[in-house]
Amino acid sequence: MVQSMTGYGRGAVVEKDFSFSIEIKTVNHRYTELNLRLPRFLNPVENRIRKLLLARIQRGHVDVFINASYTGTEGRKVTIDKGLAKAYHDSLEELTSLLQVPAETGQQELFFIANRPDVLVPAEADIDLDSLWPGMENAVNEALDHLVAMRRTEGENISRDVAARIGRIESQLETLQQRAPETVKAYRERLTRQLKELLADAGTGPLDESRIIQETAIYADRVNVTEEMVRLHSHLDQFNRLLAEEKPVGRRMDFLVQEMNREANTIASKAGDAQMIQTIVDMKSEIEKVREQIQNIQ
Repeated sequence: MVQSMTGYGRGAVVEKDFSFSIEIKTVNHRYTELNLRLPRFLNPVENRIRKLLLARIQRGHVDVFINASYTGTEGRKVTIDKGLAKAYHDSLEELTSLLQVPAETGQQELFFIANRPDVLVPAEADIDLDSLWPGMENAVNEALDHLVAMRRTEGENISRDVAARIGRIESQLETLQQRAPETVKAYRERLTRQLKELLADAGTGPLDESRIIQETAIYADRVNVTEEMVRLHSHLDQFNRLLAEEKPVGRRMDFLVQEMNREANTIASKAGDAQMIQTIVDMKSEIEKVREQIQNIQ
């Protein structure tokens, strides 16, 4: 069954010193567009996460939000800007001398200097991400499972609606096939009647039956839409087969809808019958609704 491109999934893992959560939101898009946001310390595993995502999402705009925190002490580092700390210390001594304020204890000065911006700077933690990766991988797969399940449910709903509309188009095509020969017959009857009336008014000779046959043959050739109907039948059959496939089919469906619309337009341009034209108008309306629906199919 086809998948929709709209979906949402979430996964999370909580370990002793590490927590990780991921949210995936997808909407329709012509191509695959992946937008991944994650904490800096997870940059070394970003490509691994991308591979997991792209293995199961073949089309759509994908927003991925990852939150993670590490509370362990292993790998943590803080750097000291020694020059900046000494500058604060010298400035405090100078200020104390200038204002002639009794110097406070060294510990208070130490706390003051330590609280100044950029004196103590946490360094990028040297975390063993390989040991944490199995938990992250499980969380990503959990989110993908939820996402794919939602996309499949939405895809089933779209498929049912599209299949019903394809069925209506097939019925309309059958109506056109039944009506087409009648238009030639009606044209011959109309032409015969009009010529008889003209000849009667003019008081001239009898009706030339061979001329009627010739004009009818020319008209029949001009309004012949057999080839267009055969191709349209083929497009509808292919579309029904695509509805049963598991792999991405949205682009192929979009191509078939364009071709179906092209054949309907050609039939409309050749049709010389009001009933056929009305049927084609209804058919084109259904084709357009199918086109709108498949824009969200992966």
